[in-house]
Amino acid sequence: MKPGDFLIDATRGEKRFRVKELLFEGKSYQIALATDTLMEDKLVCVKAIVYDAARLDDKAYVAARRKALHQEMNFLALKAHLLPEPLDWIQLDGSDTALEREPVLVYEYMHGETLFDHVMSKSPEGMSPARALRMTAEIGRFLGEIHQEKWVFRDLDPRHVIISVDDVIHMVGCGNATPFAERPNATKMDMNPAYTAPEIRGEESGQFLRGAADIYSLAALMTFLLTGQEPRERPENPLTREAYDKLSALDPPGISLLIARCMQPLAKNRFARVERFLPFCDISSLPTPQTKDFGMLQLPAPWSGAERPENRATRSTLSAGPLISVARGSEPQPDQPIAKAPTGCRGILVRLGLASTVIVASLSAILIIAN
Repeated sequence: MKPGDFLIDATRGEKRFRVKELLFEGKSYQIALATDTLMEDKLVCVKAIVYDAARLDDKAYVAARRKALHQEMNFLALKAHLLPEPLDWIQLDGSDTALEREPVLVYEYMHGETLFDHVMSKSPEGMSPARALRMTAEIGRFLGEIHQEKWVFRDLDPRHVIISVDDVIHMVGCGNATPFAERPNATKMDMNPAYTAPEIRGEESGQFLRGAADIYSLAALMTFLLTGQEPRERPENPLTREAYDKLSALDPPGISLLIARCMQPLAKNRFARVERFLPFCDISSLPTPQTKDFGMLQLPAPWSGAERPENRATRSTLSAGPLISVARGSEPQPDQPIAKAPTGCRGILVRLGLASTVIVASLSAILIIAN
């Protein structure tokens, strides 16, 4: 897609959209700004697939990529107030792939900047709690709408959110959205782990694609709005030290309680439905330690290793390998199960990597004498 080119639909022969400039080019998609000549040159977005050059002749791969783009068009057609309107699905002649005619998706252009750029340039230390809660509630209502239609957004990266004047926001990076419990398209797994629930990272069966996954993602986005610090990929300690300190110091402390509840690494410990989350998205209705299911919650604390370089644990000579060692030369084959761990005194010694028969015999003698 080059500036000035018309996108001529091969099936209808229609010459409607004219490319204006390239907006984004990544490893998976190319997005251009275009004008709709039938709508007084209204600005629109045109999304085209960028293929792996080594797989252009792989029909199954090309078909899967095109199916993913078509699924995104279906998602944009949902009745959700933050989504841009899908405008057209065009088939272009002259595809470089093994399949004829290249599809492109045309949808409404949203004015503004990404939420990531907005925070980094205007609120690098984090937004005010009241403003962050308002935005979180707005996106939460959007999640409620798509969950009613049985879809999961999966990845609420702030680069997928557009913010314009008066804090009007829209969702634009919708390529990873997938129906509830449906096996995700294998070509739609390029998500940002920092904003993706642990249970669906790289998970291909789809069985964990439920509302609780988006609750984690929304809380991760919320930490970025409040601190200006992106979360880390580690589900057990996703907050940087700076983010943890900022969230811990927020007044009222109910905000940190809300985040703690929603960033639980286990999905069953989060809210299952966004409708249960939304009532807390206001300064006047934040949870307290006395609120049901919030009393024992704490933010996941950051961890950076052993507390001191001279810590004895760092100088240990014990094996850091698996709990059960396999004798050299007798490794189990791929189709053979590993033997169960031994029990009793010998089991403990094997787990420590010290399973010497001499030591076992000595300990046994000591136990006999003691008895």
